[in-house]
Amino acid sequence: MVNQIRIMPVRERVASELRKAILTEAFPPGTELTQSKIAEMLGVSRMPVREAIQMLSSEGLIEMRPNRSAIVQQVPDAFIRDHFDLRILLECEAAARACVNITDFNPLLEVHAHHKESVESGQMEDIQNTNQSFHMLLWDAAGNSRLKNLLMQLWNGVAISRPSDSILHLHDEHDQIVEAVMNQDPESARDAMKKHLERSMQDILNRQIYQKK
Repeated sequence: MVNQIRIMPVRERVASELRKAILTEAFPPGTELTQSKIAEMLGVSRMPVREAIQMLSSEGLIEMRPNRSAIVQQVPDAFIRDHFDLRILLECEAAARACVNITDFNPLLEVHAHHKESVESGQMEDIQNTNQSFHMLLWDAAGNSRLKNLLMQLWNGVAISRPSDSILHLHDEHDQIVEAVMNQDPESARDAMKKHLERSMQDILNRQIYQKK
């Protein structure tokens, strides 16, 4: 049985690392990717790097130039929409299940309070950390490990953050989710999470439009 387990191909792992670097803007738009440097950085040969770059080119994240250079592109709108469509499908269900299964509200309330402090102080790193903790607590409370793992993969694979000028809305949106969970109202929690994720998506798409001007 153990011998039948298939390890993720190297090109897939390289593509995952490059995708994450592009989406977090560790490699911002306009960055030229050199196969030899990427291979050295990740400790792999150039072949899987070449294949990974071709994969990301098909996703619209990288442009292949005639001189064989690879240039990082702005994240396509379709990529962002597809990502949030999946999150909405899964995370709204997680929020609804959390209402039914949650047994201790204190961890959620504590993280929610810390998130408010972070938003008010404008500390972006703290905002991002407490935001992730907030969502992860809901995934845990949903009581489905497969659902949690899928959401974690989405979160880690596409770390697209909201523009800083939209952060003030974050806590208000979390407020509505917390209220629904405290009331153990699955439909309200589902609706509040959907509105939260849709607003996040729209804020990011609006930033894309601004950056294209």
